[in-house]
Amino acid sequence: MYLFGDFRLDADRRRLEKAGQPVPLTPKIFDTLLFLVEHRGRVLTKDELLTALWPDVAVEENNLGQAISKLRQVLGEAPGDNRFIVTVSGQGYRFAADVTAAAPAASVQVASDAAPGRRTRAWAVAAIGAAAAALVAFAVSFSFRTADDAGALAPPRTLAVLPFKPLVSGTRNEALEFGMADSLIGRLGHLRDLTVRPLAAVRRFGDPTEDPLAAGRELGVDAILDGHIHRDEDRIRVTVRLVRVADERQLWAGQFDEPLTGIFSIQDAISERITRELAVQLSAEESASVTRSPTTNPAAYEAYLRGRFFISLAQPRNAIEMFEQAVQLDRGFARAHAGLADTLSRVPIATDASPREPMMRARAAALEALRLDDRLGEAYTALGWVAFYYDWDWAASERQFRRALELDPLDFSARLGYAHLLSNTGRAEEAITQVDQALAADPLSPLAGTLRGQFLFHAGRVDEAAGQLRGLIETNPGFWIAHSVLGQLQLDARQIEEAIASFQKAGGGGGVWAPLALEGHAHAVAGDPGRAQAILGMLTRTEHAAAPPSLVALVHLGLGDRLQALTWLERAYAEKDVRMVFLGVDPAWVPLRREPRFEALLTRMGLRR
Repeated sequence: MYLFGDFRLDADRRRLEKAGQPVPLTPKIFDTLLFLVEHRGRVLTKDELLTALWPDVAVEENNLGQAISKLRQVLGEAPGDNRFIVTVSGQGYRFAADVTAAAPAASVQVASDAAPGRRTRAWAVAAIGAAAAALVAFAVSFSFRTADDAGALAPPRTLAVLPFKPLVSGTRNEALEFGMADSLIGRLGHLRDLTVRPLAAVRRFGDPTEDPLAAGRELGVDAILDGHIHRDEDRIRVTVRLVRVADERQLWAGQFDEPLTGIFSIQDAISERITRELAVQLSAEESASVTRSPTTNPAAYEAYLRGRFFISLAQPRNAIEMFEQAVQLDRGFARAHAGLADTLSRVPIATDASPREPMMRARAAALEALRLDDRLGEAYTALGWVAFYYDWDWAASERQFRRALELDPLDFSARLGYAHLLSNTGRAEEAITQVDQALAADPLSPLAGTLRGQFLFHAGRVDEAAGQLRGLIETNPGFWIAHSVLGQLQLDARQIEEAIASFQKAGGGGGVWAPLALEGHAHAVAGDPGRAQAILGMLTRTEHAAAPPSLVALVHLGLGDRLQALTWLERAYAEKDVRMVFLGVDPAWVPLRREPRFEALLTRMGLRR
């Protein structure tokens, strides 16, 4: 316990009080103050402070300057006032106040190893007693939080697990950093009393320079789990902390140094500790899911993590290769089968590939995943997409998506898939409710926000749809799908030039034929058949992969050639073109609504209303 001025600094409880009232500090500001106080009276060089406060992590000198500036504000120093901290020009800083060291008023439990003044340089931290060592089976240290440390704030109920950062400067293993967060989200996301932001929400915060607390505020969560990770040959090293966003208080911190095979034990320990710190009550089933290891093969798990990472980069072919490798290394790895199924089910809509082969493989992989683990929501989600995009079995698709959401209400893909199904089968208001639930889990998702605009458009709520899409484009100007949907809305409103501009903006980002086909359709509607025909030629040329037949039909329809449009739609039906699922709700097809051949297609697809 250190006393200076009106302040009392409790090192063990990691607490600063002024005149008996707690002073909220971020973990790093607390560490800075404690290190200065413990070395009071001595000039601490900037290098010494940087090494102590940011061990094994490369940071800029301005990070230290910002920490000192914030600390001066907390202590109430005005400019030029050096009652507590003196800047020694060209050298560093000195804590100048008179300090009295005193024993704590009452004994407390284990002090945090996170305080730099007492940080051990060894990766393996001394065990906190034989019982704890036997239970945890690896070196770990925890900071202690007393009841009154929590203050009046309720236990956090929303959590973001941020992508882990490199522990050692100059080294990165993005798949491992991303995968550690992904795995913890999967373990914690099933808990009823805790809302965990999905992977889609947090992956944008993977930059090592990202401010974790700023990310937490942007994500709108009560707490963040922030960590660093490093793989050194056959060992894995992890530091992790749980921080409450409202007052920036560190609730728990831990360090781990284990063989690579111990990665699941690390995840078990972190998950268990988080549930304890957040006072989450677990059912027996939830407790088992938190500590369930997906495989005993580290090489298979690493390949799986790489697959998940490639999905986040929108690189499905690389992801498929990694999941296939994981399955070959461990045939009983259910999550690898499910990851393969999920990725394959996305290929036709994401790449315009012929749907038959990837959809058949996706179905087989999902069924194998469920044979191994029939409570794997991701596998049901994949089956829901296959039934939606390929089988056109709307009842089966709904069953699969609903089952996935029963198992994991935060399954983002299942929620959006179910919303798609509802919208495309004429249940617009239910679709909007579902996408709103997806946005509640990930308020910043450009995909969910765009789909909400699309569903509003298809529901006839055009003004709301336009506002939704324009607002989203303001914050996500490069999100091509939003430009594409806005263009369709503008085209329907006969704002042709604006629609063409939107389709052209969309064309640079998607890597699929849809924006170009929509632009061709718009040129045709605008009375420019020459440009429309030129685009039609690009869609059907044989030396390159041909566009999906439904898109060719769309340009023919814009040119007023209904017979050709219907012929290409019938070809699309025969080839299981995945874009046929929009036939009943997309206003572009309204001119064909009284054509018997078109009505027959809607009836065969079960879209006739």
